[in-house]
Amino acid sequence: MLKKSPIKAIEGIQLVPSGVAGIAKVVVAEKTGLKKLSWDRYVRLQATAEQVKSCKLLDVGGYDGALALFLDDCDFHLLDTETTGGNACKIAAADQSYDCVTAVDVLEHIDPDERLSALKECARLTSKQLILNYPCQESADAQTFMLKLTNNQLVKEHVEWPLPDTNWVVQKLNELGFATEVKEHTSIAIWLGQYLVQNLLPEDAAELNALLIKHHAKEPFHKPLYHLITAVRN
Repeated sequence: MLKKSPIKAIEGIQLVPSGVAGIAKVVVAEKTGLKKLSWDRYVRLQATAEQVKSCKLLDVGGYDGALALFLDDCDFHLLDTETTGGNACKIAAADQSYDCVTAVDVLEHIDPDERLSALKECARLTSKQLILNYPCQESADAQTFMLKLTNNQLVKEHVEWPLPDTNWVVQKLNELGFATEVKEHTSIAIWLGQYLVQNLLPEDAAELNALLIKHHAKEPFHKPLYHLITAVRN
């Protein structure tokens, strides 16, 4: 995974010790940071949050815990390599410690040889629900084009490592005892323009992101940018 994330942490979120190594409890002090999310991050967090009910939740690889901005009623915990010192492939918590485990834009940043280990750990920790959200293989050409234009380090891993194969992910989750549902979401076309501005014209990005969030958070699409997998323990 990336040694240091280029994502800027959202203000108003506090990480406090949870008593479990590598895992912090997330406290949202204020929600002003919700308006400062980039459009691409907003839509993937919103789509994930819509699948979650009030519960004890572990967000794996969530960096600053921004998903908590969308989930007022959850006992929210975070594991992340950079911010909490956790490892998605080896998590200290006990089996089924959480009602729900989420991993948003995480699987594609794990070495393909270690992805099954991460899936097994996430599955082990949830008593009810596992939610995964990642750029799907339909977006591969757009990812390659974006890397050429921006040399963005996040996109670089999207290109240098294969994006997750959803058929494979579903098969493994079924083998681990989960029933799965796959949902496609978010416009690749909008992402191309938004992400280009985000990287090359950062001084204009905030205004563009705010407009897109207000008017185009759920725009129709021909090909999806993301796959959202909701898995429920049988």
